[in-house]
Amino acid sequence: MLLRTRITLMVAMALLLVTAGLLGSGAIREQLSRQQQALAANAAQSAQWAESLAVEDRVLDTAMDKLALLPQFQQASQRGDQDAMRQAIAGQGLLDGSDPPFALAAVMELGSAPAIWGLRPDYPLLETDSLERASVGASVDGLRQVSSTQVVVLSAKRLTSRKDPALLVLARDVSHPMAQLARRIDASVTLLDLHGRLLRTTDPLLWQQVAPHIAPRGAQHFALSVDDHTYTVTGTVANDLAGHALGTLITLTDTTANARASRFLEQLALGATIALVVAVLLGLNWYLRHSLRPLEDSIDALQALAKGDTEVRLLGVGNDEIGRIAQAVATFRRNARDLIAARALRERMRRRQERLLRTKLQVLADATHQFIKFKPGLSDEDQLRQLGQVMNELSARLIDQHQRLTGVVQELREALIAKNRLAGLEQELQIAAQVQLSILPRHALQDERIQLHCEITPAREVGGDFYDYFLIDPDHLGFVIADVSGKGIPAALFMTITRTLLKATAQFVTEPTRCVAQVNDLLAAENEQMMFVTLFYGLLELRTGRVRYVNAGHNPPWVLRCNGEPALLQRTGGMAVAVSEGFPYQEGAITLAPGDLLFLYTDGVTEAFNPDGQEYGEPRLRQTLSAAFASAKDNPTEIVNHVLADIQSFVRDAPQSDDITCVALGYRGKA
Repeated sequence: MLLRTRITLMVAMALLLVTAGLLGSGAIREQLSRQQQALAANAAQSAQWAESLAVEDRVLDTAMDKLALLPQFQQASQRGDQDAMRQAIAGQGLLDGSDPPFALAAVMELGSAPAIWGLRPDYPLLETDSLERASVGASVDGLRQVSSTQVVVLSAKRLTSRKDPALLVLARDVSHPMAQLARRIDASVTLLDLHGRLLRTTDPLLWQQVAPHIAPRGAQHFALSVDDHTYTVTGTVANDLAGHALGTLITLTDTTANARASRFLEQLALGATIALVVAVLLGLNWYLRHSLRPLEDSIDALQALAKGDTEVRLLGVGNDEIGRIAQAVATFRRNARDLIAARALRERMRRRQERLLRTKLQVLADATHQFIKFKPGLSDEDQLRQLGQVMNELSARLIDQHQRLTGVVQELREALIAKNRLAGLEQELQIAAQVQLSILPRHALQDERIQLHCEITPAREVGGDFYDYFLIDPDHLGFVIADVSGKGIPAALFMTITRTLLKATAQFVTEPTRCVAQVNDLLAAENEQMMFVTLFYGLLELRTGRVRYVNAGHNPPWVLRCNGEPALLQRTGGMAVAVSEGFPYQEGAITLAPGDLLFLYTDGVTEAFNPDGQEYGEPRLRQTLSAAFASAKDNPTEIVNHVLADIQSFVRDAPQSDDITCVALGYRGKA
């Protein structure tokens, strides 16, 4: 890499680090600014909401002053006559127009039910504390939830004109101050209860769009984008007239134009920064290229001198670094010429020595009856070179033949030893393969209630897969399929041990979970090689078709129902056997109907690969089983052969990477 390129890269890295630092500090400042804006926005919204409530309170207080001085209203309230109360209210012109100043009027006397006109509340109008404060003449006003879906602005005042203590209560729906706040700040206003349920909103359609993106409780302030629009969401706690939290007041302000302008400015600033960095790097690279050009010329001159060109010249010699390099090149040129002169002198001396050597070699060749003929007309140097070539060729030929002969002898010895070893190993592997296959069940079970077919194809001479089936008693059949970790002789030995332990344990421990747990403890106790085995062990009750099973990390078998699609058997969550002592295995159960079939297999089936690197996989196995079961019905032999044929058709001539084992168990029912 050129020096100017390295310098440019270092400057680029420095610029990137500085830019990253500036962007990071800007992001931190932006975050702090947003936090301050959120606090200010929440405080402003709380103040605006309080002002809107104050306006509503003044409207209610004005109406309350009129009713407090109206004898007809007080008399109607004492009688509980709602019609008379309404006539009295209408007589004062308080019900004129489409927007009356209140929707509920009530007179409350201590110890008796209130006389109410208008809205019928589900909850008490005043709680105990507010009732006591209003009874002593204090002003009580604010929000009050009178039902599960309705909140009102309420104002209560003591009636001083009556002998008995009584309170006049007026209320108006909360939608009025919300609409006033929405007009004032040009935003959508929504009120939620403490459970996040919608109480009121000024824009129902907008709230349906943004509701899934907004937290229902607590103070909040953030930007939200919905359908190409950007909204500023501000949420504050709304308190009732007792100062308790009633719900959350949320405002949605459309700031799409500001957001777009901000994004445009950000993109413009980013583009300008990138353009500036690119311009600086290009300018720096041009400057370095121009400044380092004399240095590159000096390097070219030194390379020419190194190749023997002593005529090289450097244009211009100064007192800077480049000038000192040129002076060093001139000194090197003088030394090279002196070296050439010394070499010519040594060459003349060499020719004289070659003539003397040729004479001596000719005498030696005549004495040893070697034929040496120099071509006429050749110089002494050429004749000596010819003689040297002949001697070199003869010497090289002898040395080469000797080395080849030695190598061939050594290779023959090693090949003979390797052949003897290979022959012995192949014989041992053939015997091991025969022994391994001989311990697997070879005869079909003679029972009309079931039909079994098993196939195993090792990836090597011996493998780690195995299957087994055996009668525990006349009505119970144990069956197992397993896959030992690894391949070859170690896997085969571990397979033999596992099969023997499982079959022996199953004869005395009929419960599948206990049987597998005991085998696991025995194998894991002294498992220094850290080998393990995945297995599926099942216990079939031949009389009922019920199968109890344990899956120890193995591929789940397929259940082929006579009236349905193939389905995977539910896993029991067990890990492989011989990994850890004391593992609690879980049991699963399924009931087979006559004509149903279980298909068990090892991972060599689903992990078979074709020459293109594609995996056979469970989806293809499911399709194959479905097609095979549809054509062969409950014949286990044809189903297994169909699956193996489809695997061979899929992998074609790709080498087998793992052992392939299939077991098909068909249930026929009672004999």
